[in-house]
Amino acid sequence: MKKLTALLLALAMVLAMAACGNSAPADAGSAAPASAEAPAADEAAPAADEAAPAADEAAAPAEDEGGYKVFTYGTDANSTTFDPASDLQTNSGAFLVYCVGETLWTVDTEGNVNYVLADSMEYTEEALTITLKEGITFSNGDAFDAEDVLFTLRHAASQPRTMSMYAGLNLDAATVDGSTITIPMNYYDAALIDLLGNCNNMMLDSEVCDQEGYGYDWIIGTGPYVLQEWNESQNYIITRNESYWGEKPYYDEFDVYFYSEESTRYADFQSGKLDGVYLTEATYINNLDKGAVMGANLVTAVENSVYGFEMAWNSDSTGTFADINVRKAFAHCLDIPSMVESLGEGVYTVATDIVGENSWVYENNGVYEYDVEKAKEYMSKAGYSKENPLNVAVYAEGTAWNAAMFEAAQSYCSEVGINLDLSGVADFATILPVLLSGQQDMSLGQGSNGSGLDPANLLQQFSPTADNILIRTAAADFPELAEDFTKAQSSTDQAEREKLYKEFIKGIYDNYLFVPICQGTKNYGVLDTHPSAANAVNPVSCWLDPKLLTD
Repeated sequence: MKKLTALLLALAMVLAMAACGNSAPADAGSAAPASAEAPAADEAAPAADEAAPAADEAAAPAEDEGGYKVFTYGTDANSTTFDPASDLQTNSGAFLVYCVGETLWTVDTEGNVNYVLADSMEYTEEALTITLKEGITFSNGDAFDAEDVLFTLRHAASQPRTMSMYAGLNLDAATVDGSTITIPMNYYDAALIDLLGNCNNMMLDSEVCDQEGYGYDWIIGTGPYVLQEWNESQNYIITRNESYWGEKPYYDEFDVYFYSEESTRYADFQSGKLDGVYLTEATYINNLDKGAVMGANLVTAVENSVYGFEMAWNSDSTGTFADINVRKAFAHCLDIPSMVESLGEGVYTVATDIVGENSWVYENNGVYEYDVEKAKEYMSKAGYSKENPLNVAVYAEGTAWNAAMFEAAQSYCSEVGINLDLSGVADFATILPVLLSGQQDMSLGQGSNGSGLDPANLLQQFSPTADNILIRTAAADFPELAEDFTKAQSSTDQAEREKLYKEFIKGIYDNYLFVPICQGTKNYGVLDTHPSAANAVNPVSCWLDPKLLTD
């Protein structure tokens, strides 16, 4: 059961990682860069509806006389914590981790392992053996060694959100011989190598984290930048790590500002107050693509993931959609192509599978047919109608895209006896407790991106027992799916894994466990004084990678 739920859980990611570039969390309050210096920590964050500073109150990003290079970036959400194992990985959080932290390796979209802190690795059904590079230090001067690796993995394995990711590792039996770590396997996990290359697994300084009272309210890593200043709900500043072991990055400093209103951050980018901006709304993306902002370019990254409706259908949640007839009714009452075309303004592509078209397990399962009469028949079988509707509580981050998508769905659903209560479409901080409880009826989300080793990183993503996940299952309910999943996860044969993954995904589709909407993309506006931005998006995560930015 745990193995099966782990895959399905990934489809329901309330994580940031915005689906179609639109579902990244956004905290209340917004801040615009008022000067080259960040606001003082004790200054209150402006209210969400507060006007942006006047043009003469903000300095356009530029190099100072000494050539000190600063990149000013506007994103959507405040970082919630500096613990990679429990951070919900907002766009701002991911940007920070890519700057400050590093993983043992990364995995590209072709499945190639690129070593970072590790010098080599061997993975078999019996054990994972890692040999570390020597001479690497954290930004505070502490040496990076095997104890830090084991501490990081044990910490992640103890956290509710991430514990299932590490179930294959027998960390209690791990041994260390100099710079070599050998960890016996409880079972072979096809997702493990991808997992350890994910930014959630940045290596932690065990000497610091072991200190009494350390609450992950700061972040220390081996990466090219250090966290210099953090003003909650406003911004953070990171500066270059002058003792970094690797190649020095181009920029001396990144100033990252949080905005709850996309219109405000777009206006600040348009006026030249920001070097770069994260975008989700189709109008702004189209405007930028058509040259509406002089001296700026649109950078678009296509993800392997798909954005769609998540329904609470099993006993671990509210069970609102436990009856497959209700799930079918919901899927068939929506004219998804029309919704994507009208709301997306040509920016987004209708999804035809639960994984993206770039994934090696993509099969084009198609779009659920829009048929109101068929949907009414399904609702009747479930005991509902327009006169006796099913009330559904919706919880989702209140971005313009999310709100518009649910409002459109609300109109369609009302025709067949599904009443969507949208009072829970609100700012992220407000809805987070409900999302964490897993007791919402419906939300919007996506599976995360992935590399060539694990399609869309669908395996071992979250704990099956304590997270904000809607889509859960029991092996007893879908024994064939459970068997496909278990075999795929434990197989070392790529051809067999591909066949089993596709069968599993088809089973999710046929059982109406997730209703796809559109192909995931992430969109950024960047001033054309930074031409490297076109190649500065991490190809696996599709987040803007600060280490790849130059002028």
